[in-house]
Amino acid sequence: WNEICYGVDVLRDSTLLNPADARAHYHHGMAISARHKYAMRTQRAHLLPPADEAANSMINAFEMAIRLERKCAGVGCKNCINLAAGYLTLADFMARLKSFEKAIVYLEQIEGLVSEAGDLDQHWAPSMLQQANSMMEFCTAEMAKKKRSEVLPNEEKVQTL
Repeated sequence: WNEICYGVDVLRDSTLLNPADARAHYHHGMAISARHKYAMRTQRAHLLPPADEAANSMINAFEMAIRLERKCAGVGCKNCINLAAGYLTLADFMARLKSFEKAIVYLEQIEGLVSEAGDLDQHWAPSMLQQANSMMEFCTAEMAKKKRSEVLPNEEKVQTL
């Protein structure tokens, strides 16, 4: 646990030392995600930063990595960062926080990013796209449940009047 937290701190410091390094931002976001998942699996959730703080840190890390990688690609110096994996990680994190609408926004980007990178024929692409599709279905279903639960109490109130 201490090593994971130290890794997150080192990667954060790396982004401060070289803010133009897309890889540092990307790996910082991945480290935040790994720390969160590890904490949840090992009953260390109480040691995590508040959910909003962690979410904002991860969002900022991945979005900065994506912006920087796109700039690099535009001038011919891509870092070969898997941007779709970053969006999938963000979507997974948002779904775990029950922010399904935000998760869907990230999930909607994945197929386009895989295609844009020319990676549709890569061995990992079908499983990533399937995972994104499954997450999309889950988030959509959860949002529908939430909407139904919000409507039902109002209908019950009308019927009792």
